[in-house]
Amino acid sequence: MEQAKKDIPEKKFSLLDESKKIFESRFYDSFFVGEYGKLEGVRSERYGLPFSVVILHIDSFYGGQKVPPKKDLLEFLKKLVNTVLKVIRSCDVAGMLEDKRIVVILPHTDYFGALITIKKISKALEFMTTQGEPYASIVYSHANSPKDAKGYGELVSFASKRISEIRESIWERMKLKNKYFWEVMALITEQSHKDFEHATFETGSNGALQNNFIQKINEIIVQEIARRPGKRGLLYIAAKEGISNQIIRKYLEAIPKTSTRVYLVGPGGKDSASEIKNATTISINDARFENNMFTFYLNEDSAYALICKENWGEALTCFHTSDPYFVEGIITKFQRDYSLQEHV
Repeated sequence: MEQAKKDIPEKKFSLLDESKKIFESRFYDSFFVGEYGKLEGVRSERYGLPFSVVILHIDSFYGGQKVPPKKDLLEFLKKLVNTVLKVIRSCDVAGMLEDKRIVVILPHTDYFGALITIKKISKALEFMTTQGEPYASIVYSHANSPKDAKGYGELVSFASKRISEIRESIWERMKLKNKYFWEVMALITEQSHKDFEHATFETGSNGALQNNFIQKINEIIVQEIARRPGKRGLLYIAAKEGISNQIIRKYLEAIPKTSTRVYLVGPGGKDSASEIKNATTISINDARFENNMFTFYLNEDSAYALICKENWGEALTCFHTSDPYFVEGIITKFQRDYSLQEHV
């Protein structure tokens, strides 16, 4: 009899199964969130209102080195769920999607609203993911109706597919979310790094591009903002004194108002950027802005980051990418490390 018991394989521990036993009524099982999501999809389509889903994927524990015991897993999940429930709105619905994945349904929420929710949740969960040896690595994904798909099932499928894309992004592969803003800036301007050897280039007298490349990039972006002033977005430009002001003034002052927040970053007090319509100056007294320049642009359709560091003479080492996960991440790092208002 004892031998027979030993021969019976032990049932694999599942967070999905255990979640039904340990949580309060505001956290639901996969069946309930699926049914509620379908109803929200019908309501959204009927009234022409946006809605979103956010997925929290528990990627690994202890940095992937080992699996914690069942008791620690349950304690972790309790803390995670209780923290999420404190952050989200009373109208949002959270529950288990599948094992090690939590879904949050966000009624009347568009692309940027979902990003704000992710920012709030990830910041609240930092004590479980970034202090010391990370207890767990969590990947956040989202999808929005009608932008990405229609209906709850399609949104979940889209967000789930996006998790794989995020895990393959530079931001996740290099674990940049655990570094400070200037650590990231220094790391990605190293030309020899294998993760982005085709994304770095030189400008200046010995480079393939001249230094006015930066100005031309900024001009293209600001032109696009002026062309679609109602498009919601976010733009940060940190450039040498005067390099961007004429561009900003030329295009942004030609329109009454823009839904894209435009910020000029620098030491301040040296130019008239604060007088430019539809743009705001962020004055930061930091010597690192003397030899580092960047442009971060994000809206629901596109993303772009350009980072340049001065070398000898007029040469610049630059990195650029259209990876939205990198752009979202570096903007969040910049906002948090300089205690700026976190908005998108």
